[in-house]
Amino acid sequence: MPGYRPIVYVRGYAGTQGAVESTVDLPYYGFNLGSTQVRTGPEGSPEFAIFESPLVRLMKDHGYHDVFARVADGSVELLNAEERRYAGDGFPQRTLWVFRYYDATSRRAGDGERDDIEALAADLGTLVEFVLEKTGAEQVYLVAHSMGGLVCRSLIQHVLKDAAPARIARLFTYATPHNGIHFRNGLGFLTSVRDLLGLNDSDTFGPRRMREFLGFPGDRDQKRLNELGGHYPPEQVFSLIGTNHSDYGLARLAVGPGSDGLVQMEHAYVKGSSRAFVYRSHSGPLGIVNSEEGYQNLQRFLFGETSVQIRLEGVRLKAALRDDADLRFLLIETTVVIRGEETVMTDQREEHGSALTVDADALEAGHETLFRTYLMRSRRPGPRDRYSHFQIRLRILPHYVRNRRILRDHHYFGEHLFQDVLTVGIRDDDGGAGRLVRARWTGLDSELPGSGQRYPRSDDIRFSLHSETLDRGDLVLRVRDEGGTG
Repeated sequence: MPGYRPIVYVRGYAGTQGAVESTVDLPYYGFNLGSTQVRTGPEGSPEFAIFESPLVRLMKDHGYHDVFARVADGSVELLNAEERRYAGDGFPQRTLWVFRYYDATSRRAGDGERDDIEALAADLGTLVEFVLEKTGAEQVYLVAHSMGGLVCRSLIQHVLKDAAPARIARLFTYATPHNGIHFRNGLGFLTSVRDLLGLNDSDTFGPRRMREFLGFPGDRDQKRLNELGGHYPPEQVFSLIGTNHSDYGLARLAVGPGSDGLVQMEHAYVKGSSRAFVYRSHSGPLGIVNSEEGYQNLQRFLFGETSVQIRLEGVRLKAALRDDADLRFLLIETTVVIRGEETVMTDQREEHGSALTVDADALEAGHETLFRTYLMRSRRPGPRDRYSHFQIRLRILPHYVRNRRILRDHHYFGEHLFQDVLTVGIRDDDGGAGRLVRARWTGLDSELPGSGQRYPRSDDIRFSLHSETLDRGDLVLRVRDEGGTG
């Protein structure tokens, strides 16, 4: 169950020795870096907005304390007089630990030699056990950027295996290449060269090495490298995916659109995990880690009291559309915003290349999960309001394909089969026979009913889609108590 537990941060890949030295020079390994501007649209117009960093926000909003430690020769060394600092009351559970694995790679602080990812995973396991012992916590949270997520997965799948759920409460990853790093069509030879030479362990992101450090057999299908191998529940993982490739470095030219500039969206999540899409690049001043969107998803996933799974079910097109042989797929655009926040939780759009592509026949016969949002009582605009409110902005667009080629002349940009906004208020558990929910298809929260309808806790909450292009279809909410920070 979520709550306040120690948090261990694991940073991403430093490709050059200079990047290693710069990383080691930062006490928080870069997780302390914030931002002062955000992109506001496809034109790239900047908006000035200060974000202090996820570490500072966790300290300010949730009372966490920093602790500095590193692992060397199988033991943990505290670096900043923490033993004296916490000698009286002991280490609090609300502590932040940064896994400083590049200290050993530094020519100034270590021997300049890189450890492979299996060794890093083992050292991370040593740090986790140390943190549990010192804080008295039963589990830790792991928060990782880029390659750091692969280090965490190697710990879970290669080191701890079936013991992982007892140690790791949740895993949150920013822009992690869970299925490797791939280059755009026509540049596949660069992947082969990278994996052959393995300069500075860059082959870590290729299928051969991933199979090894994730504990998969050598013939494992490379399209299934984003699976956890049965060792850890994927619903305890959150994958934050960047959709802005234009604000990254030269790597964006090799990776191309449909990525964060380094990791393609289709390879940036654990299969079965919660996931969110945000218009951010892989790293840098406009990167995914130092973003308000990233922080909001992080704190809610770790500390939220209630989760709401949002899915589409049984969507059936009108007969004239079903008879169109070229309309076999649909694009689903989903934006979720929470009242009181100045940012979106997820934003999947056609123009960003992040809209969900679904088979029309499969969606008619089954369902598709769009997003899982997490609600926090402490983040409501009014302290007396017992409802948490959020909006789902949904669009369904036609996607015409013939002979595996998209027929762009069949579809005008912005043309849609369905478009509407569902505003939802979910009340705290009041001990009744169900949960009070007030909701309506509307763009204005003020138009919501004054009181909620009570739904049995075991039931899905359904809202019919109304459109001249659809025979039927439901937007379905599945609400679950998560325990929260209590």
